[in-house]
Amino acid sequence: MENKIARIISYIFHPLLMPLYAFILLFNMNAYFSSVITFYGKLLILSFIFVFTFIFPSVLTYFLYKLKIISSLHLEKREERGIPFIFTIIFYYGAYYMLKKSEVPAIFLLIMLVTTMMIIIVFFINLKFKISIHNLSTGALTGLIIGISYRFNLELILLILLSILSSGLVGFSRIALNSHRPSEVYFGYLLGFCSMLGLLVKAWKKF
Repeated sequence: MENKIARIISYIFHPLLMPLYAFILLFNMNAYFSSVITFYGKLLILSFIFVFTFIFPSVLTYFLYKLKIISSLHLEKREERGIPFIFTIIFYYGAYYMLKKSEVPAIFLLIMLVTTMMIIIVFFINLKFKISIHNLSTGALTGLIIGISYRFNLELILLILLSILSSGLVGFSRIALNSHRPSEVYFGYLLGFCSMLGLLVKAWKKF
């Protein structure tokens, strides 16, 4: 039963779904960057975010699995993560490029660009060490919410607490499934949190 719950949590908080969740949260915030985009504009943006950051990487991973280039769709082996990471970087940059063409508020461009940069960082870390990408993603989401709250003076305490709680649940699921050691979970979370918050603060000066 515990493994079943852990697997469901891992699927719900799959790293490739986190950009979609982040944009849904941003679109529902009481801020100018959300109000200037029409409802249909938001649907369009969410559609190509979903396609570029989830569908394309997922389909590629499936083909790599069928071609026996990787041994599992879950990418448990560190050595097998390199090629999927490279293509994911390309797809995520594609999402950034599409956003840029759409002329959306700069905050959305910044978040997609920072997310792409984070994957590049993880790609190089993965050459030597395995970390939890699930917890890296939830850590990044927490850092994003805190950064948005600070930058735009928004009251997001409840959302921050929920993101921290979700991160704990995801960490539990990865350890329960024997997908990661506790150190890989903690390091992944801290790297995601610090990278997102740090890159956001640094990049904001240029936007």
